[in-house]
Amino acid sequence: MPIGPRWLRWIILAYGVLEIPWVVYLVFFQDRAGTAHHTHLVSAGLAIGAASLALATGIAALRGRPWVVIPAAMTAAWLLAGLFFALVLTHVAVTYASLPGIVAAAVVVWQVLTATKRPHPAWAWLLIAVAALLLVHLAFILTTTHTSFHADHLRLLIVVYDSAEVAALLGLGLSLRSGAARAAIVFGAAGVVLFLLDAWVNVTIVAGEQQFRAAIFYLVVGEIPAIAMCAAGTRLALHRWYAQVAASQPAKMST
Repeated sequence: MPIGPRWLRWIILAYGVLEIPWVVYLVFFQDRAGTAHHTHLVSAGLAIGAASLALATGIAALRGRPWVVIPAAMTAAWLLAGLFFALVLTHVAVTYASLPGIVAAAVVVWQVLTATKRPHPAWAWLLIAVAALLLVHLAFILTTTHTSFHADHLRLLIVVYDSAEVAALLGLGLSLRSGAARAAIVFGAAGVVLFLLDAWVNVTIVAGEQQFRAAIFYLVVGEIPAIAMCAAGTRLALHRWYAQVAASQPAKMST
């Protein structure tokens, strides 16, 4: 049974389909390299966001909150995106705490959604430790990161990242359409993170009034509606999953 109103599913799918020509355009016309400005602010935002999500996930996992799947999926997506930025842009230091954080967050999502059980406390404490390490790394960012640098492999970064946004939108829309609540939760939470980071980076790294206006335009017509749609789809999918778990409890007890 489909999840949510039909109009929401179609708008999400339409946004995903309409972004495909934009990605194709970027493949051929996006500059291969460029200059990124205010990069210390971008890096600080990435670190603060990742630490906040990891800490929230760890605390929610320790308390056995079923909605922990949402911050856990967001944590995995946020850390993965930050790691991707660092690996592609040679001027960005790789935060190795991202690796155990991604694994821990993914395991929490898997344990809650697939096994429908409380995550093991070890994963929660690992996420809390990752949050602490990211905050320590934040001090390093603020004292050593330059305010601007030459962004190599810019085309690769933008094309892959925007392709991930397309996958998140189409995955969410199709999951809602087919009634796959667990998949919709993951796609929706990842979509919120991808478009939120896209908005933050676009608005922050620009230099000049014209570029800033363009970033604000894309924020209003692109990122904000996409974030709202992904958040709405995730919320609807979470409620459907709650209902499915509740309906399966008597059957489990009878067996």
